[in-house]
Amino acid sequence: MDEDKKLSHNARMQRKKEVVDAAIERAREERGIVILITGNGKGKTTSAFGTLYRALGHGRRAGVVQFIKGTQATGEVTFLQQSSAAAAVQYHAMATGFTWNTQDWDADKRAADEAWAQAARLLRDPAVDLVLLDELTYMLKYRYLDTAAVVEAIRSRPPMQTVIVTGRAAKPELVELADTVSEIADCKHAFKAGVKAQPGIDF
Repeated sequence: MDEDKKLSHNARMQRKKEVVDAAIERAREERGIVILITGNGKGKTTSAFGTLYRALGHGRRAGVVQFIKGTQATGEVTFLQQSSAAAAVQYHAMATGFTWNTQDWDADKRAADEAWAQAARLLRDPAVDLVLLDELTYMLKYRYLDTAAVVEAIRSRPPMQTVIVTGRAAKPELVELADTVSEIADCKHAFKAGVKAQPGIDF
């Protein structure tokens, strides 16, 4: 790279640094936030567990409620249970797992209510720094849980508690409540091309 281009690059980076520094200076509020990870693409739960592990790395205490995948062995949960950090996490899985496996609305409703009772307890506990509600959006979509009650419970949580909600087709009320919303697009997926789901990659 010639000298003029280097100087131009350095000037752009300096301007960028000034913008970033100003944004950091403006962000002074300290409180827990609501993170919503939605969309049809792969990686919502993976992203949420990455944040969970980040919190554990900082010595935080957490709670996890899985509303769909709980009966399937996944690498994230297996690793967590084998980790010394497991003692810092309260974990609960919805008893019926994938709702489309049962075709029994009443059984799924009971299981959803039980799982939500655990989630509501975590959302009231100021000692829990982070609550991960994995695939919660499905419970609202299929009306197993009342959207208004769920939103109110999250809104009324302890001030420093952060909540992560994952799942497709998030209700507008959840989008409105969330401080950070990430939508993962489904551009391409190996499974649709006939590639079998693989342990360690897909679950």
